[in-house]
Amino acid sequence: MSRNLLRVLYVDDETVLLDLAKMFLERTLEFSVDVTESAVDALEILSRKKFDAIVSDYQMPVMNGIEFLIHVREKLGNIPFILFTGKGREEVVIKAIDSGVDFYLQKGGDAKSQFAELAHKIKKSVEQNIAIKTLEENENRMRLILDGAKEGHWDVNFQSGEIYISPRVWEMLGYLHEEMHKIRKFNWKTLVHPDEIQMAEEKLQEYYSGKHDFFSMELRLSTKNGGWKWAFVRGKVVEYDNDNNPVRFVGTVTDISEQKKAEAELQLVKKDWEAIFRAIGNPICILDPKHTIIDANDAVLSLTGRPLNEIIGLKCWNLFHDPKASSFAPGCPMETMKKSGRTESAVMKVEAMDRIFIVSCTPVFNDDGNIARIIHISTDITENQKLEQDLKENRDYLDQIFSSVKEGIVIVDANTHEILDVNPAAALMIGAKKEEIIHQVCHNFICPNEKGKCPITDLNEADDDAERELCTVNGNRIPIIKYVVPFTHKGRECLLETFIDNSERKKTLDELIAAYERIKESEEELRAQYQELTVLKNSLEDNERKLRAIIETTPDVIWDLSPDGTFTYLSPQSYDILGYRPEEKIGSKLVDLVKPEHREEVIEVIKKGMLGRTGLLTFDIPCIHKDGREIILNIRSSPLIDDDNNIIGFRGVSQDVTEKEKILSDLREQKYQSELLIEQKDIFLNQLAHDLRTPLTPIIGMGPLLLQGITDPDARELVEIFLKSVEYLHKLAEDILMYADLNRTWTLDSFENYDMSDLISDAIDANLYLAEQKEVFIENAALPGIMARVSKPYARVVFRNLINNAVKYSPPKGKVSIKVYLSGQNIVVSISDEGIGIPPESIDKIWNELFIGSSSRMDPFSKGFGLPIVKKIVELHDGRIEAFSEGSMKGATFTVYLPRTDKDT
Repeated sequence: MSRNLLRVLYVDDETVLLDLAKMFLERTLEFSVDVTESAVDALEILSRKKFDAIVSDYQMPVMNGIEFLIHVREKLGNIPFILFTGKGREEVVIKAIDSGVDFYLQKGGDAKSQFAELAHKIKKSVEQNIAIKTLEENENRMRLILDGAKEGHWDVNFQSGEIYISPRVWEMLGYLHEEMHKIRKFNWKTLVHPDEIQMAEEKLQEYYSGKHDFFSMELRLSTKNGGWKWAFVRGKVVEYDNDNNPVRFVGTVTDISEQKKAEAELQLVKKDWEAIFRAIGNPICILDPKHTIIDANDAVLSLTGRPLNEIIGLKCWNLFHDPKASSFAPGCPMETMKKSGRTESAVMKVEAMDRIFIVSCTPVFNDDGNIARIIHISTDITENQKLEQDLKENRDYLDQIFSSVKEGIVIVDANTHEILDVNPAAALMIGAKKEEIIHQVCHNFICPNEKGKCPITDLNEADDDAERELCTVNGNRIPIIKYVVPFTHKGRECLLETFIDNSERKKTLDELIAAYERIKESEEELRAQYQELTVLKNSLEDNERKLRAIIETTPDVIWDLSPDGTFTYLSPQSYDILGYRPEEKIGSKLVDLVKPEHREEVIEVIKKGMLGRTGLLTFDIPCIHKDGREIILNIRSSPLIDDDNNIIGFRGVSQDVTEKEKILSDLREQKYQSELLIEQKDIFLNQLAHDLRTPLTPIIGMGPLLLQGITDPDARELVEIFLKSVEYLHKLAEDILMYADLNRTWTLDSFENYDMSDLISDAIDANLYLAEQKEVFIENAALPGIMARVSKPYARVVFRNLINNAVKYSPPKGKVSIKVYLSGQNIVVSISDEGIGIPPESIDKIWNELFIGSSSRMDPFSKGFGLPIVKKIVELHDGRIEAFSEGSMKGATFTVYLPRTDKDT
């Protein structure tokens, strides 16, 4: 993207117009357009990104276009703002103009013409804004120059009547700073000496008539104290109206009072150079060729604090260096001047004044060509030297920071992306010397493979704060957090890139994510188990809900006992449970409520709590209700301990569990009935499978005989379909039998050690015909010699089933990969295919019985028992099985983990 595109923010709640405007404006290759549907969102965007112009609708929710314009003017000043709206009411236009809108454009009509006009308005408003800013900058720069040169300046607008007189002019005329703002309107003639007014008017007319390029004149101006100051006034008309009448007249005022005074003195005493010599601010001495001071100006007198008569006759080194010295100082420019015959200068430390000067010695020759006098001029550069020293110290300070920070710092040319400098930390992370890195392109190390996508130079972002990669010289990639800002260095556009190593943080984050995923997997597994149990425990849950309702609506009795078992407090619920109000039982003993045959038991519990300082005591005890009936209370109690660790009593809660005990007895009966139902379900499945298998076996045996006698192709096809269905039912019966048997068994018989490569080869052979039909290549990478203790018939079912699924769901000419290897305490069998994969929402359901899957994956002959049987067999081998797929059409991998039998080898 070109850096010269105009950046435009378009705000409109009509998304269609947003898209049309963005498409049309960016198609002109003159604009880069950001869009948003809300003025509130637009203000947030403007707080972090710069634009050249803003286009806004008027009628929008929350904040309309005029309110948005007011916010923009308060925060961003005079950024170009175009109101582009369908609202054409006069009051809207007036509000927009009063709020400072640049252009108002009404929607409607031909789209091409409409957006062409919008593009024109944007460019025109931006050009006007740039011109205004340039003019203001130029005017401010000129005023700063004039103020810096101590020139007064003025600006007169004949149309508005406004007159600007710079503070320097009023200061020149003796006014204090606080008095300047009080001077408003005045006539220039009131400032000019009466003798010069007529001449000034004549010179103005001459200038207006074109006789002179500038108006200029020396005249006297009135000062605050009633005196007069000579000034040189110079001006020029810079703006005319259509009738060529002057509109704006600007000029300068130079104080020439001292010059006039000097001229008067020069005319009187004929010593032109004497006035200049005395008035110059730099210390100047007139010396003879032997370094003797002949004369000195006022600056020398002020600098040394000595009168002229004490200075004349001294050697220059006695005045400026050492009063006791007998010769000139080393490096004296006057001695160099004597040899060269021209002006010589030198920087010298003047010890007597603790200052640093640039000393310049200029020869004055007599008629014979010999040096008669020397003009010795001193310029105080002490402050400049201090500034230079401070600058050097700051530069050294920054260099020290640059070299010592632990973060990597790289300075890059913004146009070529050439590396200009790196700090030691960056060089260490890259793994090369500084000179080996400089002059290379930054993409070789930072943000590799991101060439042409630099957020600053290519994407026009204000800065770049993101996670990237650092490529070291040995090819390693280190994750980093990088921050880039543009800046200008010695007139060159550069990028300052800082970065820190993010490896440890990223590693920690990855570990946290992995831990979270493991927790999530466990959570999903528990949820699946819970769902399975839910189906079998519906009746149990009903009873549990009844019990919960009874418990929640039965308030407990809270009580305090003294160490001897006497009630010191009873909550009001004692009336509901025991039939006694609290005041009836406070002061009596707990054992009075207990049935006589259980009182000794309660006394022993209290003694045990006193002696052993046990924690929570819980027990059920039969008690007698006030009405004489027997109730069972569940008592939960803990001792009360004072600050000296002494038992001062007991606090407890009593709950009437008479009904609860009855309900629990009923629940136990319900549980027994549920387990009986599960057992009956397995018996039913087993009997169903037997009943199906018995008639299907002879039908399968007679299948080939049926086909031999059928020659009609259509009839033969129908019989083949019939036989396939019979075979499917037979296999379903076999799977049901196996699944029912597995559900009723806790272990398998006939475990022996088998070579896993033999089991895999057997499973491949069993599926070879299907693989050849689909031209699926089976890659067998099972390592021989890996022994597993398995029940061979069941193990064959596992691997034949998994390989059959892999081949069945592979595309024609696909590939199935099988690996067998050792990992820690496990034997790992991995079977991967390139088939249709498993959707994420099904990955945890494939182990459920009768689960078929989505229609895209469904096998018409799938029974929904295969994977549940596989999972049950693997678990009966003390192993586990996992499935992984990145999603539909991305293949699947099933991994079986079996315990190793050679752990000690």
